[in-house]
Amino acid sequence: MAYNKAANAAFAWLGLVFWSFQLAPQGTTQHTFCNLNSVAWQNFCRKSTEGVSVVMLYFWFAGNMFYGAYAVADKLYFGLIIQPQIFAFFTLLNILQVYWYAYKWSLTKTCSAGAILCIAYAGLHIGFWKAEERAIANHNDGAVTFLGVLPAIVIAAGFFPEFYVCVKEQSVEMSNFFIMLDIMGGVFSTISLAFDHTFDYVASITYLIVVLLDIVLVIMKVYFYIRGTQGRVHGSGIAVSSTSSCAGSQYSSKTSETSPRPFANNDNVELQQLEEGKQPVQ
Repeated sequence: MAYNKAANAAFAWLGLVFWSFQLAPQGTTQHTFCNLNSVAWQNFCRKSTEGVSVVMLYFWFAGNMFYGAYAVADKLYFGLIIQPQIFAFFTLLNILQVYWYAYKWSLTKTCSAGAILCIAYAGLHIGFWKAEERAIANHNDGAVTFLGVLPAIVIAAGFFPEFYVCVKEQSVEMSNFFIMLDIMGGVFSTISLAFDHTFDYVASITYLIVVLLDIVLVIMKVYFYIRGTQGRVHGSGIAVSSTSSCAGSQYSSKTSETSPRPFANNDNVELQQLEEGKQPVQ
């Protein structure tokens, strides 16, 4: 495909928006924006990270560090360079949410973990960036290809812990909104590469593998819907609407868990009266 600077930039920025901000908080008011169900905002609404694999998040965090280094060294379009950095930032936010909500870490401990992860990210990012530049300068095609494919391998590996959680819980907790943005981001980023001077097949692997594995999540979600297990609260059998607001979801879950089954007590009384040969009281 012929080089088109405008198309290259436009699709790169679209990829940046769709492939980076699906993990971010999507607004400032619960009732309006909880319906969008991005991962970080959904976690905040539920005050829980149930159904989100922290192992997956660490793989994504590392994979975007590797890809960010490759994008800088390979001099991809600016939008594609900053994309993995933003995605890594919001992945880190999700990791810290796991420690805050699931592990009940203190604010000091959670912030300290975030600072350590940021320092490790920056150091490794610079190291792999320089290694990639040296490999390019020395025309070491094998090393260049390896460092370019490595992010795709790491990010793809991150999906499998989530697949395990989905199969175990018989439900895909990733929201439809997240999956849709993830797929669109991968598609737009790949199209951007097609309008560059030369199509970077190595870079495209990272985007396309994400699209493929997101489609697997969609298929799993449809399958669990058919089975009737999709969207149920873990261990309670209470269905939760993926489009309910924060306050509505919390209220529904609380009332469902605490309220007795309608007429349950009356049924038991009538059964006991029948067993004793008495006429049930109407």
